[in-house]
Amino acid sequence: MTASRHLLLLVGGLLGLSLLGNVYAVSHIAGDRLGRASFAELATRRFEPEFGRLVRREIVDHAGELRLAIADLRTAREHMFDLAAANPPDPKALAQATEEVRAAFTRVQSIFHEGVVEAARQASRPVK
Repeated sequence: MTASRHLLLLVGGLLGLSLLGNVYAVSHIAGDRLGRASFAELATRRFEPEFGRLVRREIVDHAGELRLAIADLRTAREHMFDLAAANPPDPKALAQATEEVRAAFTRVQSIFHEGVVEAARQASRPVK
């Protein structure tokens, strides 16, 4: 039994799409992990090595919360820029949107700062 040319093209195309999907999923997961590590590394490079490790562990431990806060910040910024691009922009709506951006940014910053403070608590605990 021989397969028709169309069937072979269809199966080949589906296999190609499956392969692309798998490559995308693996790279997305790896990129997400590398992105967290890169952010943590960049944010703590000026700390002493041991304290930097404690801070990075705190950041990674709160990665889900931080990721949500960053997503909220991106959404708030997109909304603000959309309002600013209107012709003419609505000053009241834009003022509210900029307040939402500030609040979202403060939340991201607070999560990071809380991690630094918690790491300092851990670093100052006496060794048993």
